[in-house]
Amino acid sequence: MSWREALRLSNVAFTELSLQAVYAFRQGNVLPPGRSKNLVARSRRLVVQSKVVISAVLALLTLGAAAILHLKAQSPQIFSSIPAGLFQSAILTGLLSLDIALLWWTGVQVIPTLISSGVLPVLEPLPIDPRTFRRVAGILYLRLFDFPALTIIILTPIAVGIALGPLAGLAALPGAVVAVIYALALSLLTGRFFLRRVQGSRGGGGRTVVRWAYLVLWLVPAFAMFGFITAAPAFFRALGGLAVQGPSVGSGLLVAAFPFSFAALPAIVAGGPSSVAILSPTLDLVLGVAAAAYLALAAWSVVWLSRSVRTLLFLPVLTSVSPPAATFSLRPMSRARAVLVKDLRIASRTPGYAFLILLPILDAGALGLLTYATPAQNPVAASLALGAVTTAALLATFFGPAFFAIEVIAYSYGRSLPLSNRSVILGKVALIGSMYLIAAALIVGLTLLRFFEPFTFVAFVLVELPAVLGAALFELGLLFRWARRRGLAITNLYAGAWVAVLVSVPGLIMAGLPPLLFDLARSSGVGFGLEVMTLVAVVELAISMPVAFGRGAS
Repeated sequence: MSWREALRLSNVAFTELSLQAVYAFRQGNVLPPGRSKNLVARSRRLVVQSKVVISAVLALLTLGAAAILHLKAQSPQIFSSIPAGLFQSAILTGLLSLDIALLWWTGVQVIPTLISSGVLPVLEPLPIDPRTFRRVAGILYLRLFDFPALTIIILTPIAVGIALGPLAGLAALPGAVVAVIYALALSLLTGRFFLRRVQGSRGGGGRTVVRWAYLVLWLVPAFAMFGFITAAPAFFRALGGLAVQGPSVGSGLLVAAFPFSFAALPAIVAGGPSSVAILSPTLDLVLGVAAAAYLALAAWSVVWLSRSVRTLLFLPVLTSVSPPAATFSLRPMSRARAVLVKDLRIASRTPGYAFLILLPILDAGALGLLTYATPAQNPVAASLALGAVTTAALLATFFGPAFFAIEVIAYSYGRSLPLSNRSVILGKVALIGSMYLIAAALIVGLTLLRFFEPFTFVAFVLVELPAVLGAALFELGLLFRWARRRGLAITNLYAGAWVAVLVSVPGLIMAGLPPLLFDLARSSGVGFGLEVMTLVAVVELAISMPVAFGRGAS
């Protein structure tokens, strides 16, 4: 068969994948009322919306980096201690790192969907030759990343070309292509590992701890990429030191590291080797060898991807072998708590949901360490700690609506249970509140080691809690009301990225308003600021109750 036949088959397979991703009816979920043609169109539209959201974030990062490059080119006095080319290389290094991180996280979420959809096994009995089958599998895998990947490959050279010149834009193309290839390979590699070592592991408290430990270790390196933004000033100071020092072992290691090897190419094309002060003829050779090696690794990654996607569904799952338990004990619990436990268990086997839980906590740890490292006499330090708590509240609130996607999986198990909408809402609010409290406790613990003011920090955390709970109730109530108006069952509440983002907006306003008023009112005293904050948070919680548990939501 030809590539044309492979494309035709991949279109059919992608339609099936979209249906399973949104409705998961093979797992026992109930389809919403309506014509099948409308369901197909809607599922494809929702999948496209999710990819557009990721593409928009990548585009904003790229345009922001291009604006900084252009600003440096127009105003050389900015970071005057760093040569222009070295500054440009650093900015592009951060951009490519963030591109890889976001594309990798996209893969972390979509690979389990690809596996659970069972699309490729349906094609297995058909009279398709192995080469065409590999092409279909490869095209299907690429279509999961098409919009974000094309955004990186197309927009990066254009943005760099506008900022530094057309030739510099062309020089940015190899780095963008290699970054996309590495992200796709990393997604598949970590996805295979997770499917074999984590998702298929048995239950139990000890094994649950092991699963979450794997997830934390998995996410920490990717989360560290975002630390580049926080650590940018220190990074630029280090680059300035390298520029003054001249060629050295440290500068050689920097040039040889990915993605700096490709990020330096546009800067050299735009300003010549002299614009990157740490380069010498020897380091030019290091740059060429490193770039050639990374290109060879990218070519090998393409070959590996073409072979490995085809066998992804047939990997043996490694599970620990243990003798069957002699007896079983059932431990009844409240319905809301059961929803909370269920969400945590599903999240521990699904990287995308685990990331939503771990990100606020990891972010809290990073901001807490930053607060701890800030000198106590610095007047910004205390505000930084309170800002870190506010960030934890906003992140927990923002990701709250995304946990309704878990119901697509859970409904096939729990639809026969007497589970009310009220219990589901309370369980998910408990999850959001727990995320906030754990993150805030981590920040406060690190902060008290530097500023021993327990009343202020603990009171701030507790006063903000009603606002977080109110925001969560408001968001979830809006989702249930939307479902009631559309006549959808709970399993179909996951309406795509646009709805989740729109519902998060009022929640973010509710969670952010009390800290904002505290900041404005504490000039009259910290106690007065906490009183204002308490009043607003309690009012928000009272307002959100009818939205969550009123007739349109329950």
